[in-house]
Amino acid sequence: MLWTNDIIAALAFSQLALLGVYFLTHYKGVLPRLMSLFSLCLGAFVLTSMTFVLAGSLTSFVLWRLATLAPFLLWLIALQLFTDSGKVPVIAWAAIVYFIVVRGIGNALALSNPELLDNLAFYFLVQVSTQFIMLVFSVHAIYLAYQGYSTDLVEQRRRLRVIFVVFLGILISIIVGMGFITTQINPVIPTVAYNLALFLGAFLLNLFIFRLSSEAMSLVSERVVSPRSTETNSEAQPRVEPELMGRISELMEKDRLYAQQGLTISDLADALSMQEYRLRRIINQGMQYRNFNQFLNNYRIDEASRLLNDSSMPISSIALDVGYSSLSVFNKAFKERFGMTPSAWRQARQSDASAAAEELGKAGMGSAPGSQA
Repeated sequence: MLWTNDIIAALAFSQLALLGVYFLTHYKGVLPRLMSLFSLCLGAFVLTSMTFVLAGSLTSFVLWRLATLAPFLLWLIALQLFTDSGKVPVIAWAAIVYFIVVRGIGNALALSNPELLDNLAFYFLVQVSTQFIMLVFSVHAIYLAYQGYSTDLVEQRRRLRVIFVVFLGILISIIVGMGFITTQINPVIPTVAYNLALFLGAFLLNLFIFRLSSEAMSLVSERVVSPRSTETNSEAQPRVEPELMGRISELMEKDRLYAQQGLTISDLADALSMQEYRLRRIINQGMQYRNFNQFLNNYRIDEASRLLNDSSMPISSIALDVGYSSLSVFNKAFKERFGMTPSAWRQARQSDASAAAEELGKAGMGSAPGSQA
């Protein structure tokens, strides 16, 4: 059984290494580097199960430190790939630092003094709390991929969301699940099963990535291509008919369809008597929106800013009038656009208008004697 496990582990490691090297050598940017590191961490997890790595050794300790970073790298990949901001919250960095410090120091101490793990408080701090953090990041990574599926306008990214949820969710669940299984239970569950799952998952992921078109892989990074290939790719891109874009703009601007609360891309496609996939392509490639909510917010915030400036309507009424179901969602979308809340924006505009009127009045008073002469 041991030699069978080593063979399967070696196959799994080869697929993960191939994946990491591919992204490292073919693409530039933050996301490809994260994917290479993620492959390295999964590869470290595979190596820990091989017979040449002795449990409790320094080599095993280092490999496990790399392996347990995989959930956080997976989360960073999901954040970069499936959200348009890609900004990491401070609380997330704090949780990652806590995990690295507590888990690393705790396991180092336990390596030299295994009896520490018998202490309930020490075990909860080093193992349970950190394992819970890993689980939260893993689940949230999958949630990020699932969350924006219906509003995503980039068709290749929508397909990638499904692959991400299925395959990478399985891979990372293996690592997190291994941490919750005690050493007494491990022998009952053959390690070969985990390595086999990792091998199949990595192999299928490699197969999927290598079959993707260059247009789809541009989601990961802009690849350096020759002028000839750039020209070919641009010619291969489908053209968006201007009349269709005009129909969309007319329906949104004149008929104010965006003011309908809960409007979905399926509703807009029905109003236009158009297939949904075709509408996604037009809004994405013709109007340069990557997300349907961004598309709606553009119209809603434009009208909201006009109403804030030209009327005395309450902010809550304006939010409902332009299509938002709650004031908090409206405030968030408005702040993303203008960098301030609607109330602060209105006050700033009123202050500017008052200052301009005052300056105009002073200018009028200063020119009065001249005009009498």
